[in-house]
Amino acid sequence: MTRTLKIIIWGIFWTTAYFVLLSIFASSSQWQKIDYVYTAIFMTTLMGAVWVNSYLPRRRIWLPIFIGTGCAFAAFNYVIFDKLIDLVLPGYYFISYYSYLDLLKFFGSFLGLTTLISLSMEWFQLEKEKATAEFKALVNQVNPHFLFNSLTVIYSLSLWDNRQTSLAVIKLSDILRYVIYKSTESTASLTSEVEILRDYIDLQRYRIHPTTRIEFTEHVDNDVSITPMLFLPLVENAFKHGVQSETENAWVKMTLRKEGDVVSFMISNKKSTAKGPRGIGLKNLEERLKLMYPNRYLFAINETESEFNVSMKIML
Repeated sequence: MTRTLKIIIWGIFWTTAYFVLLSIFASSSQWQKIDYVYTAIFMTTLMGAVWVNSYLPRRRIWLPIFIGTGCAFAAFNYVIFDKLIDLVLPGYYFISYYSYLDLLKFFGSFLGLTTLISLSMEWFQLEKEKATAEFKALVNQVNPHFLFNSLTVIYSLSLWDNRQTSLAVIKLSDILRYVIYKSTESTASLTSEVEILRDYIDLQRYRIHPTTRIEFTEHVDNDVSITPMLFLPLVENAFKHGVQSETENAWVKMTLRKEGDVVSFMISNKKSTAKGPRGIGLKNLEERLKLMYPNRYLFAINETESEFNVSMKIML
């Protein structure tokens, strides 16, 4: 939600609130100047309470502070109209029309309503960011470079009438089917994620140097639903930057574990001697983790002169 849209929403809200309060406070059907001034001052105290409330942490201590803010500003409003207003505007005769209990009802209602509006705007903003991140992830998952190289491998196998050709085609089709269909769903089974990783690794074996060491170990105590396509970008990144540009002695090590409510994935690869841009896919992945598992994930990158390591942990 843009800043301009937020300003418009709050502008409409406070304008409407002003005239609603004016109709309540007016002493007659004909609004007088004193009615406008009284309503403006009254609403200023309401806006102050709402402004303070908007900066409160929305966690465990939020409710006590929320109540305290309403009580404090209701008392402030009462003191203004009962004691202070004559010193500022001596030409008017103001009184506090409402008891402190009635003022608490006003402030409680406004704080509750504005909090709901703020939460609604935050929810719409989060949904928009989530949809954008999912779209970015889908675009990045169908990597044209990977597809081109995979088709080149299959073409080379077919020229030699290699019996491996059909297996390579099947694995590639399984990967593409999973990327296109499964990645658009909100969840997938962890075992299906493991299967697609194995298909991807097997397909890569047709392309890499025979001396390249690929290790993938997994331990899943029981199946579970998880956001799809969280692991494949890491594996693809390791092969792209740590294996494909090396002719020998390259390696990739991967470990996936599911124990209790925790899923962890660690991947390491030998750093390539070739220089090139990296990190966009990893950044997009971390954005997805922030949206799908807020405060329930760990994501760390550790880079040395010879290794590139990524670890990810998700608390389901």
